[in-house]
Amino acid sequence: MIVGGGLAAARVADEYRASGGEALVIMLSDDERPPYHRPPLSKGILRGEQSADDALVHEIEEYDDLLVDLRLETTVVGVDADAREVVVQGGERIGYGKLVIASGASPRRLEVPGADLAGVHTYRTLNDALQVRDEAEQARKAVVVGGSFIGSEVAASLCLRGLEVTIVEMGPRLAPALGSDELSEQLADVFREQGVEVMLNESLERFDGNGRLLTGARMASGEVIEAFLAVVGIGVEPNTAFLEASGIAVDDGVLVDERLRASVPNVYAVGDVARFVDVVAGRPRRVEHWGNADRQGALLGRNLAGGRGSFGEVATFFTKLFDLELQVYGEPEAADDFVLRGSIGGGKLLGFHLAGDRLVGAVLAGHAADVAEELKTLIADRATLTDRSRLADASHRPNAVFEVS
Repeated sequence: MIVGGGLAAARVADEYRASGGEALVIMLSDDERPPYHRPPLSKGILRGEQSADDALVHEIEEYDDLLVDLRLETTVVGVDADAREVVVQGGERIGYGKLVIASGASPRRLEVPGADLAGVHTYRTLNDALQVRDEAEQARKAVVVGGSFIGSEVAASLCLRGLEVTIVEMGPRLAPALGSDELSEQLADVFREQGVEVMLNESLERFDGNGRLLTGARMASGEVIEAFLAVVGIGVEPNTAFLEASGIAVDDGVLVDERLRASVPNVYAVGDVARFVDVVAGRPRRVEHWGNADRQGALLGRNLAGGRGSFGEVATFFTKLFDLELQVYGEPEAADDFVLRGSIGGGKLLGFHLAGDRLVGAVLAGHAADVAEELKTLIADRATLTDRSRLADASHRPNAVFEVS
């Protein structure tokens, strides 16, 4: 039994079958569409370069071939771990042998006046992307609340579609996950060069409307922005409310061990909802990115078919903003120092996140895949700096300035 219908859920089913698993798989999803990839939602689909079908992991008919009983628009409201049953909305109870929680996360709501106006959207599902894409045809001006990667991606895509766009970010920098004031400032410059207004250290006080239709956004500073489309991207919360009386340990997500097992026998969790012990960071983390859902889902699928693998991957995520493709590895937020080679404006960069002399994260753009693999290996092996004087010198490969003890 898989509760959830995202990439992680699909990967569990795929790898379970590919690894010889023979049991019937039931997948319960509250979405009306089969599992899909989320990265295209804020990029190709929003820009009109891809269709909804392009985002699907599999066509719906393929789940029959995988012997997956896919039940869409089915909301799970409870789990009885003692009876090994899930409870769906309406009261039906469905038994399971093993339970995989892949329920993902939901966007935080912006609790301000006018948040219910037509034209104001959170951004998480394929339907969200399609609705915003359609409304962008006539909107002319848009405001994006939140300067994280999802907010930045949406803003870039709307700008490329010809809209006048303003980003409003409460904090002092865009894309704080980059872990570098310098890079965030360079990124903000890229947006401004593209005509996007970037408002930092600012908060939205209310949305204004004409009847039920959005007409603008009012800032705490008193400034008013004309806007006919708004997208709110201020983070997500793991979907765990349905586990409240289950006895399954939850703390900012479902707590799992290195084999993705929850605190209750025969229960597992993967993807955005799973809070696992990151072997690189050395602490529990949730990682809300495509690569994590993909790799965790595949590992658990193999384990459910008889494997005994442990999850020890370096956290990986990527973004595309205008023509810039950025990759981020490890745990930049754990760093106390950052050294940068190149620049965003130059189209090629490599940044090292250091905790003391240990490499804990990296960010890069414009480099070959072998450099990325080299960095991930060094981060996983807890490599330390050998020669700080060569760190900013692009003529030296990462392997030449770090060593594994």
